[in-house]
Amino acid sequence: MRFPVTLCTKRSALILATIPMIGIMLILVSHYLLYSDAPGKSDIIILFPDPELDAIRRKARQLIGDGYSKRLCIPTSFSFYQVDQNKTGFTAVLNPDVKPGIGRSLRRFEDKISMDYFFKIKEECGIPGYFENTHVEMILARKIMDAYGFKRAIFVSSPFHMRRIKMIAGRVFDSSYDIKLAPSRFEKTFGIPILSLESLQHICMEFPKIIWFLCYDFREIRTL
Repeated sequence: MRFPVTLCTKRSALILATIPMIGIMLILVSHYLLYSDAPGKSDIIILFPDPELDAIRRKARQLIGDGYSKRLCIPTSFSFYQVDQNKTGFTAVLNPDVKPGIGRSLRRFEDKISMDYFFKIKEECGIPGYFENTHVEMILARKIMDAYGFKRAIFVSSPFHMRRIKMIAGRVFDSSYDIKLAPSRFEKTFGIPILSLESLQHICMEFPKIIWFLCYDFREIRTL
């Protein structure tokens, strides 16, 4: 009768030992995804929307209020704004040179980001269909910056999105550009995040996208 009890005890001990290891691994993985630069004076602030859009917009407004830039852009919606003198409002700036005729209004874009919309952008802008959506946004961001001669930018998105943005920015922008990354919210004590269910979902979504980008980026490099 002792064998079942011993087996059960060993299983319990293994489970108890595994749980902390999984927790530590998740913290290390999440810490890798987090990245931020000290913001500097920039020509434009560029937003990369995701489910944390409200936090991203608040971060952008904070940067504008602190005087880091007077311009704001959301590439995928082809929205480009000049900040008013009192820094409380925005004036839309038309950019026909970079808008291929398919841009939506900012309000409609925020309501829903559809895959069909990205497919249309790729088709109109001559971007390969297998490119990851953030890569598409990055290419559009460079088109807008180049159209206006901007070389300095602050990219704003959610914290767990920043590592992938950094990787893609390294492929789209060369050393002549000064790109800073600012997450929408900073993690507390020692940069170690409190892993909520939402955070775990972000982590699970990020790594397949990073792997996909690395795969086709490696293919692109080999075909050059």
